[in-house]
Amino acid sequence: MSRKVFISFLGFSNYGTCHYTKIDRDFKSEEVRFIQEATLRYLMSISDWQSTDCAYILLTSGAEQRNWVDNGHTTRDTHKPIQQKGLRSCLENMHLPFPVVPVKNLPDGNNETEIWTIFEHVFDCIQEGDELYFDLTHGFRYLPMLVLVLGNYSKFLKNAVVKSITYGNYEARNKENEAPIIDLLSLSELQDWTSASASFLRNGNVSMLKQLCTNSLSPILKETEGKDPQAKVLNGYMNALEKVVDDLNTCRGVSILQGKNMNSFNKYSSQLKEVMITPMKPLIEQIKSSFENFRPSEDIMNGYFAAKWCLDHQLYQQSLTILHENIVSHICESEKLDIAEEEDREIINKGFSVINKRLENKKDKWKCTEEQKMRIEKLLNNEWLNALASTFLVTTTLRNDYNHAGMRENPMSRSRLITNLKERLDIIFQKLKEKGLCS
Repeated sequence: MSRKVFISFLGFSNYGTCHYTKIDRDFKSEEVRFIQEATLRYLMSISDWQSTDCAYILLTSGAEQRNWVDNGHTTRDTHKPIQQKGLRSCLENMHLPFPVVPVKNLPDGNNETEIWTIFEHVFDCIQEGDELYFDLTHGFRYLPMLVLVLGNYSKFLKNAVVKSITYGNYEARNKENEAPIIDLLSLSELQDWTSASASFLRNGNVSMLKQLCTNSLSPILKETEGKDPQAKVLNGYMNALEKVVDDLNTCRGVSILQGKNMNSFNKYSSQLKEVMITPMKPLIEQIKSSFENFRPSEDIMNGYFAAKWCLDHQLYQQSLTILHENIVSHICESEKLDIAEEEDREIINKGFSVINKRLENKKDKWKCTEEQKMRIEKLLNNEWLNALASTFLVTTTLRNDYNHAGMRENPMSRSRLITNLKERLDIIFQKLKEKGLCS
């Protein structure tokens, strides 16, 4: 079971007392000096904390001397100790069900080396799968950024979950000496959306985006029994997008050419009048733009557009595989053959081999049956077979190199593979434009 982990920085100023409040949760603390007392009481009022959970209080030597122990501050004139409890005593008096661990002797963070030292100390406190509750009230001004980066880092490397980021705004006290506890969790969530968006736009990875959408929509769909119109449409949109991207990632050639999933995606896209998840709004047009060339019905061009989409999203092996097979499918279509029929595809492969080896007038070297020879001889007159023969030869070489992991003499470099793939796609699209098949 995952731990709940409270992490808070303690400063060294002599803090005044106030009531900390969370109005949306109907919470008001007792009058306290330390935000940590109020925040822990608030967190325990909204969730169940156990003995296996933990609180870490991060201390510089100055913070430990002045605010962790009792009577750490002195008067200005006589320099006598001011009689008041430190945070350690205050937390002990709360009789918390979990341990409070001071992380001592942290540097002040006056340079990059010291900031990395703080980062490492805090990261070492976090265990696999922890639920993290950060308090950013005290400490230096760089700490909010450090915590956001640290939280994101922990999500990826330790499967942690950031559940809360709060700030006690003491300066915003009202006449009743009440100060609000501000919720900053949305900053961490925005960072998640940023990572998810970048992952999709650069690499075509839709899983993070889908999960974040599901997390946001599930409560709405549950509350409305699935009847909220915009939530329903956006949920359908993400499911359709996932299917389109899955086809591309897994090279589902028949499905790509049929365009059924693209048709479903376009229908949901046209119904998406209002995007209720704010971070999704800037993405919608970019997603739509990336698929604008695809056709929502059966069309050989979808295979070429898919290869180009995969290239643009650094899915090079998928791009190469789809392109190579789509060339064969293109000839099948032009000959009115079944694109999924293995024997027909084999004949076309043999036809390309005859052309590329310049064996048109040497039937004795075709290595096939008489029936196959008759079919190949007829096929050699196909305009697209001749136009795409050289590209088919190059893509065959590239795919063999890629699929055999370069385990051959003179394997191509990564940059050479990508350059050749891009060049061949450019050549094909130029031919397609000349024939008026695309703009």
